[in-house]
Amino acid sequence: MTFGARLQHHRKAAGLSQEELSERSGVSVRAISDMERGRARSPQRRTTEALLDALDLDEPAREELRRLARTGRVALPGPVWSLPMYVADLVGRDAELDAIAAKDRGLVVVHGAAGTGKTSLAVRAAHLLEARFPDGQLLIELEGSTPPLQRLLKDLGVAAGHLPEDTNGQIRLYRSLLAGRRLLLVLDGARTEEEVRTLAADLPGCLTIVTSRRRLAGLAGATWIRLGGLTEEAAVELLASIIGAQRVEADPKTARELVRLCGMLPLALRIAGNRLASRPRWPLGHLAEQIEERRLAALTAGDLEVRGAFEVSLAHLPDDAKLVFRRLGLLIGTHVTPDLAAELAGIGVAEAEQALEELTDVSLLDADDLGYSIHGLVRTFANGLIDATDDDAHRRMLARLLETTVTAGVLFGQTGDARRVSPRGRTDIPAARRWLDEHRDLMPEIIEQAQHKGLHDDVARAVIALSHYAAIEPSPIWEHVYRAALASTCQPWQEIVVLTQLGWVLFDVVDRPADALEVLTRAARLAESTGETGHIGWVWLVASAAHSGLGDLEKAERVCREAIEWMREPVDVLYARSVLGVLWQRMNRPDDAVGIHEEVANELRAFACTTYELSALGRTVWWLGLALIQAGRPDDAVSALTEAEKVYERAQMTSWRARALWHRAEAHRAAGRLAESDEDLLKALEGFRASGDGVREIETLRALADNAKSRGDDSACLRHLQDSLAACERWDTDATRKIAAEVRECLSRG
Repeated sequence: MTFGARLQHHRKAAGLSQEELSERSGVSVRAISDMERGRARSPQRRTTEALLDALDLDEPAREELRRLARTGRVALPGPVWSLPMYVADLVGRDAELDAIAAKDRGLVVVHGAAGTGKTSLAVRAAHLLEARFPDGQLLIELEGSTPPLQRLLKDLGVAAGHLPEDTNGQIRLYRSLLAGRRLLLVLDGARTEEEVRTLAADLPGCLTIVTSRRRLAGLAGATWIRLGGLTEEAAVELLASIIGAQRVEADPKTARELVRLCGMLPLALRIAGNRLASRPRWPLGHLAEQIEERRLAALTAGDLEVRGAFEVSLAHLPDDAKLVFRRLGLLIGTHVTPDLAAELAGIGVAEAEQALEELTDVSLLDADDLGYSIHGLVRTFANGLIDATDDDAHRRMLARLLETTVTAGVLFGQTGDARRVSPRGRTDIPAARRWLDEHRDLMPEIIEQAQHKGLHDDVARAVIALSHYAAIEPSPIWEHVYRAALASTCQPWQEIVVLTQLGWVLFDVVDRPADALEVLTRAARLAESTGETGHIGWVWLVASAAHSGLGDLEKAERVCREAIEWMREPVDVLYARSVLGVLWQRMNRPDDAVGIHEEVANELRAFACTTYELSALGRTVWWLGLALIQAGRPDDAVSALTEAEKVYERAQMTSWRARALWHRAEAHRAAGRLAESDEDLLKALEGFRASGDGVREIETLRALADNAKSRGDDSACLRHLQDSLAACERWDTDATRKIAAEVRECLSRG
């Protein structure tokens, strides 16, 4: 309805002619006629008020005519456009752009942490969709001194003098201008749902893209797109687009390190790229060193600054959320639970969870299956806020991490004097496994910080509780853990247990039997001098394996028999008897080995149900399979190793399951079944890679090469050998360097 049509309606309803209305209002007959015919669509305010008084209308009718008069003064001058230029080197966001392109109307919320490129994505999408919205594309930055609604109306052609004085009038005018239009609107930097509801172009034919650090979950009917960091590949591509592909190609290893230091965050990468682009003589490593030393202080270029972006996200949060965030700077690792946040902040769990949710709302945290996670650069920012008042919180966090380690670790089995460690809390196996898997590689850092705070007994208890989990998940990292923990053993029995575990790592994980024997001899002497013999059976058992590794099989057998005599728990005795069977295999007594393994396996099958018992059963039938291969019974070996695989799968022992598959492949090969052997080797390869077992990954690739050579497939053989050499270079340890030399020699022979 136009102003003129409504004026005519009210004149006739009042029984007035144009001449009579002219006499009452003082407005000329010609002017009234032009208005009613639509020739004059926008009368001035004084003219409008005179007509309203002459018609003696009530207030709702007066307000309607005022609105129609204001609307009549405004018309879109054609397509409107206020987008900035798009970022030409936007990378890694194709899926997000496709999701926006699938919308032809409605509301899209692009949310994520500061620096993830939300505005760049929204602007790029708006440019790509220009043809679909011929009436215009507008961007309004919601931060600013002038209210955003007034800025929108100005962009739509409303002169300042024609703006309604009140907000409701401005909203009605805005809606009337959008009616029938096909327009795309970008609302950049929204903080609240109400802000979006007021400004969104929510009429048919219009699309609104909102960027926000909050998810704005209360917006009905929205499509949400969360932005995080880029993939490493996309991050390197972005860096190359800024500094030139030649500089990246000249030093790809440092380029990857640089993007990791930037956390794959687009803002940080753009700052790093701009600094390098303006300093063409700098090697990439120079900036990488600066970031390692100064982190956020080094990520500044002109008016771009990572720290400032994070400060904006934090500024408007409640005090509890700010306190929790600051204390997260003490966090070891990237994950936090409400319980740990409560411990850090000294507040209740409910309050801590609310704070974590508020931090998640502004994208300083991400919610995940383990609780909440914090980005590396965000944690660096939080750490910069730490002061002396946070020292007690740091100590509480470390004590909690170590006690959680005890609670989780003991569920995987305890042997000898390790049983003297008792948990103070409770959990279940799946939760314990998730927690230990998440924190395994963080243990050296946890131990170092805890020792600095004087938490030595906590460290010793935690490391001892980890003993069987460590056996389930063998890794070179345990050498660092056990060596560091020796400084925290306050009692002889603790030192003996830790030395025994260190000896096991040196022999079984890093293949240094001589070093292992030296450590175990020290443990035995300490047990003898102090009378602490509760763990001596395990000292001798690992020592027997070390003697075997040095080739002294007869001594290994004598020490193993002594270990069996010292064992006190039935399952420990059975395990030690299986180790004796392994020694007999090495002594070329496969039938004796098969016999003892079958005896032990039969006894263990009767009761094995805990993780430790299943581990013992899995090892025994695995060793049985190896003995059967040696005895020339490959089909029986396949059966035994299949049982081992199933036991390990039940116990969730990924690395050991891969070992069973590896040796089952050996049994298939011995029986002439190369296809089945290849199948098992590929499954084993996947398991070794998942568990980070570099040496066995390499050996599996070599076994695949051997199978290919046996089939006469020279190209596959060459490919597997080259892959194994690449893996050697990637792991780069004493053991892998030795293997690499053998592989190079094999390749040189053709």
